[in-house]
Amino acid sequence: MNSSDFQKQIVNHAKQNPEEEVCGFIVLCEDLSVRVVPAINENPNKSECFSISPQKFISTKLNNKILAIYHSHPKGNCFPSDRDRNASKEMGIPYLIYGLKNDSTFLYYPESYEPDELIGRPYITGIYECTSLFKDYFIKNLNLNITEWNENYWLPQKDHEANRLLMNILSSRANKVTLNQLQEHDIIVFQPKRDKRFHVGIYTGNDYFIHQPMHNLSSKQILDDRWQSKIKHVYRHPSLV
Repeated sequence: MNSSDFQKQIVNHAKQNPEEEVCGFIVLCEDLSVRVVPAINENPNKSECFSISPQKFISTKLNNKILAIYHSHPKGNCFPSDRDRNASKEMGIPYLIYGLKNDSTFLYYPESYEPDELIGRPYITGIYECTSLFKDYFIKNLNLNITEWNENYWLPQKDHEANRLLMNILSSRANKVTLNQLQEHDIIVFQPKRDKRFHVGIYTGNDYFIHQPMHNLSSKQILDDRWQSKIKHVYRHPSLV
């Protein structure tokens, strides 16, 4: 399955059962592809809540890498309820929510989420993106949880909207520095092509940075002249100034 096709499958699942909250898992297979594993909603009040049996959860977790739990909101928007937030926080697993009423998607990351290894991830829309790597880098390497910097990690589809969101977050949460001040852990914003979506990497020192390309595995690369020519902004976490 393509890195973004899983969302279409979840939407179809929700539309086939518009009167109840459908649910299931988004998992990563051994070949690094993404798969949707539907589950039965066992909650007595299916139109308002969802419940997945412990047996289904355990069997899925034993045989797969669970990237997120998904469910639909048939009556309201895609924003997570207090119940959603609490359950996601308790399990440390992201929740992907699809709202039928406004045809929208919300990807909620709890602060209890423990990131995977940073290198060797496949690109997966919303889940393993360059902004996800940037968030996870600070948690794993600096014990700085910046999850709350953004609310919905299902980013806008339009490039200019995604760029505006990124710049609003960085300009309000981090400190802008010049390229000649570049130091370890700085956030590098690249503009690969004019009027296209920005790309984010983290400088790791000694002329290297890590990032999540769209068509390759996340990796550590040298910040050579080609990449330096694409740098638009550099930001630094306020605690590192």
